[in-house]
Amino acid sequence: MTEVSNKKHKQSPSLKARALRLLSLREYSRKSLAAKLVESEARWAKLTEAESTSEASALSIEAVLDDFEARGWLSDERFAEALVRRRSERYGARKIQEDLQRAGVDTQQSAKLLADLRETEFERAYELWSKKYGVKAQDQKERARQYRFLASKGFGLDVVAKIIGGQTPD
Repeated sequence: MTEVSNKKHKQSPSLKARALRLLSLREYSRKSLAAKLVESEARWAKLTEAESTSEASALSIEAVLDDFEARGWLSDERFAEALVRRRSERYGARKIQEDLQRAGVDTQQSAKLLADLRETEFERAYELWSKKYGVKAQDQKERARQYRFLASKGFGLDVVAKIIGGQTPD
């Protein structure tokens, strides 16, 4: 009984358990899950005041990630599909491509998804514009404002120019 009451530090969950918990919440790319696990390891080491070498930690993280990929629990392709699906209504292909690159998704994997996005870029941009504004700008200041809005969402400049110019999807 005294051993239990004298125990001050909480037992940290295993690296595998933390990775599985993160993946149960949403899809991650290999790069982003590795970053989360490194952050988690550093936090647990600080809390428990334990010294763990970053090299050993990196090797164990890589082993967990390899295991998860072999089991099909971690997939950059599935992550890319989820990201595209989640962001396609509000953002253009350029912005989504930047997000995929930042997450470490291979450009060949994302090429097909981005090609599909570019096919519907005009319709998605028009819908976003019509929700926000709905009417064609009457003066230069308003046109510039609408143009900046769509460009900041990652839509192509040719698509933005068509929408601001008054073209509608057929």
